[in-house]
Amino acid sequence: MPGRRSSPYTIWRYDNMGMMRIAGAVTNNPKKTIALLIGISILFGLLLPRVNFEAEMQDMVPGGDPVIQDLEEATEVFGSQDVVMVVVKSDNVFEFGTLKKIDELSRELSELDGVEGVTSPLNIDLIESSDVLIEISPIVDRVPQDADEAEEFKKRLLGSRMGESLVTEEGGAALILVTIEPNVTGTTRANRLTEEMLAIVEENQGPESIYVVGDAVFGHYSMNSMNRDLLFLFPLVSLVVIVVLYLSFRSVNGFVLPLLTVALSIVWMIGFMGLVGFPFSIVSIVAPIIMVAIGSAYGIHIVNRYYEAAESGMRGKEAVVSTMQDMNAPVTMTALTTAAGFVSLATSFVIPIRQFGIATAFGVLSAMILSLTFIPAVLTLQQIPKHIQKRKGSRLSLSFFLGRSGRYVADHPRLVTLVACSVLAFFLVGALRISTEADFTRYLGENNPAVVGMRVVEEEFGGSSRLSVVVDTGEEDGIKEPGVLKEMVRLQEYLNSLEYVSDPSSLTDLVMELNQVLQGGDPAEYRIPDTRQAVAQELLLFTMQGGSGIDSMVSYNFDKALVSAQVENVGGPGTREIVDRIDRDLDEEFNSEGFQTKLVGLPKVMIRLMDRILDSQMWSLFLSIGVVGFIVSLLFRSVRIGLICAVPLLFTVGMNFGIMGYLGIPLDVATAMIASIAIGIGVDYSIHFVSRYRKEMRGRQDKSEALVTATKTTGRGISFNAITLTLGFGVLLFSSFYFMTVFGLLLALTMLISSLAALTLIPAILRMTGVGSK
Repeated sequence: MPGRRSSPYTIWRYDNMGMMRIAGAVTNNPKKTIALLIGISILFGLLLPRVNFEAEMQDMVPGGDPVIQDLEEATEVFGSQDVVMVVVKSDNVFEFGTLKKIDELSRELSELDGVEGVTSPLNIDLIESSDVLIEISPIVDRVPQDADEAEEFKKRLLGSRMGESLVTEEGGAALILVTIEPNVTGTTRANRLTEEMLAIVEENQGPESIYVVGDAVFGHYSMNSMNRDLLFLFPLVSLVVIVVLYLSFRSVNGFVLPLLTVALSIVWMIGFMGLVGFPFSIVSIVAPIIMVAIGSAYGIHIVNRYYEAAESGMRGKEAVVSTMQDMNAPVTMTALTTAAGFVSLATSFVIPIRQFGIATAFGVLSAMILSLTFIPAVLTLQQIPKHIQKRKGSRLSLSFFLGRSGRYVADHPRLVTLVACSVLAFFLVGALRISTEADFTRYLGENNPAVVGMRVVEEEFGGSSRLSVVVDTGEEDGIKEPGVLKEMVRLQEYLNSLEYVSDPSSLTDLVMELNQVLQGGDPAEYRIPDTRQAVAQELLLFTMQGGSGIDSMVSYNFDKALVSAQVENVGGPGTREIVDRIDRDLDEEFNSEGFQTKLVGLPKVMIRLMDRILDSQMWSLFLSIGVVGFIVSLLFRSVRIGLICAVPLLFTVGMNFGIMGYLGIPLDVATAMIASIAIGIGVDYSIHFVSRYRKEMRGRQDKSEALVTATKTTGRGISFNAITLTLGFGVLLFSSFYFMTVFGLLLALTMLISSLAALTLIPAILRMTGVGSK
């Protein structure tokens, strides 16, 4: 039908007319179009300062999740669960100079705004017998001045339950505990407070070695790494894309126009984040970097087609109109499918992944709009590059290679398909080895000061993470019941028996110490009193004598108590084993009427993330495949073409999981996104190839020649695009985050794989079938 030949594609043959009217308005009013787009960019630019940085693990889990609710309730009842540990290592921490430094550090840290309290070996209280039954007094009135005073201090310190947890027996390390106010945790103030603590520690370094460890510290270093990545990697990826584009097109327009559209689309994307309140996280920090690689793709295809039109003899507005007539539909389709891949991440349980998916999808659509308007507007005002006017086929070497490969695939489609299936089968076996991980220490790398400090804490004091059990009796003063306290002692003994768990503590330690002191210091009396009345009297006496700290161990009306322990960082699988075992044993051996327990703490949050990452990955994967397949089928008006375009995607995803399995790369908050991203981006290659093939089939009957021509022409744009994306994502190898280097490596590999699959599997399938020939 003559009407069908008016457009190179049957795709959107009516909608394409409306798109061409928009293209006509752009080419007729290029200056107004450019001014309008710059104006919109300025408006989005005004929203940039609203975007902040967040790097807390709690921020990754929805606030309504039971694990987070349990942690928040524990914080509300028992106070802040956010503790920063400062470790002072020395040959002998009991020497005057080191003790003086510990005292000065403690005082300076306690004066910081946002610090709830500081506990150090020099400021703890001791409980001793006196004429009024007990006396609570500071362990020392001043820093020990000589060897005798230091020895007496050491004896008193190691004789205290609290004291022996703050210093190693041989005197090689001391621990200062800094409790952060609950309203500070997870806010920008927490990052500033951490900076102030690190500055104080830095001033006091030497000859002792001082380390700072805690969730706030990990968050601080994560934010610094995010800033560093944004400031370093963004210019680097831009430079890489500029070089690739210039070498590909040999003209200024060839790299300036795609990069300008990318720059504006990034402004739109970050402005959108500021508008809806999305922060930069350890996930979304890569969005601008990814956008440089992804967003330039649309410009690459448009400029590539524009040069083809120029080489055919077209000039000026005629070349631009012809270009947009051919590129409106495929660019729109590829943008929609790429956005669909990112939007599928909005179903993730992990909040930063949701926000990353939504923000990047908006950025992709922004890049599409700018590519279809800004680039043709500028090209209308530009002259045809001289090297295009003077010689044609300046990229014959690539075209020749693509033509030969296209001919081989067209002549041997079954062999190509068989080889691809064999390769996929091999990598699917490796995919069975994949595990999940949510250990944040992996993100920073072993050489990061926070990770180094964590290893020191675990070596000297047994654990760097806090895991707590909330005991609920269900009645006021229930915790004072001797039977309940004895059960808490048994719980502490159980926790202490577990590998990688150490230093369990609770109200029972104080009660038993009080009982021992009141009974003349007899070691046999370090036990729970026999009656509730005796327990109540001892605690009342402790409070009346100025004792403090009970409120962090027990609720106000004594219906709940907290049993806390330190846990070593043993990675995701190891932490899962610990948490699952404790949960199981609490339910089977401890929970009873009047004694209900609940495990809380960041290690449990980590396990929650691990569990939901896998669920989210599978759901996002199936959703992205379904949505992308539906969009492609709808736009090509053919379910069979939609299925064919999905083949390279499934091949790429299978190889990606296989590579992860064979290399021991786990699914985490970054790698969980790769499959959906690869589907959204990789389908672009399939769409461009099938679109060109269908155009060629309208002018000839021979499928082989149509496939070879499509491979030589559109294959060139696909190759430029794939090289740009591969090198662009490869820049992430220089990230401060270890996991982001892995993320970049895998994304770069998926871009190569998906482009090769599009240029081999799709023509092989089209050659063996009659799909797309009409």
